[in-house]
Amino acid sequence: MSADASPPTPESTTAPSRRREESERKRRRILEAAQECLGERGYAGATVTEIARRAGVSNGLLYQFFTNKEALIAQVLEAIVRDWVRAMVPRPEESAAEALEGMFRRSVDFCRSHPLLPALLRGDPELQLTRMGAAGRDRVGPHRDLVAAILTRGIEAGEFRSDLDVASIADVICQLQSDYSGRAYRNDADFPDDPRIIDAAIAMIVSAVRD
Repeated sequence: MSADASPPTPESTTAPSRRREESERKRRRILEAAQECLGERGYAGATVTEIARRAGVSNGLLYQFFTNKEALIAQVLEAIVRDWVRAMVPRPEESAAEALEGMFRRSVDFCRSHPLLPALLRGDPELQLTRMGAAGRDRVGPHRDLVAAILTRGIEAGEFRSDLDVASIADVICQLQSDYSGRAYRNDADFPDDPRIIDAAIAMIVSAVRD
């Protein structure tokens, strides 16, 4: 530092941090507004102008965070899938059997309670597209691996049968969980979202793997 240079003040060092925090808050507001708008209006109705208005920012500022509407929607979808996966993660205090049941129930509950899922996965063909399919495929492997880890833990603890074909059973459980979670947003009279059916599916799974 030269003799004429002034040392940095607390204000000068905290200003960039505050700007970053404010920038992140605006970004989150845009994502929240986009999710809300998509749920209410669908893909076509969720215009950049309307999303920006709800977020309390200008169109130009929105484009500073997201290059276009497609990039913004992609971020919304990724966040939903990420939250869905997080909802299924077993709790530390759960036994292996409780973890399997908890994953199943939390997945279904997430689909029942998330306001955007019906628009994404049933009501809006433009939102069903490869975006959600690709995001969903990204979680298939980790989901299957997580179920396999729970099964292995149950076997090692003497809670589950030692002769289980872990990879195959994990695949079956994942498929059942995906199907019954899907009933929560499809509103299909032939395949109802009936809590008794969820109970029966879980009971069948746990019974099949127990020692």
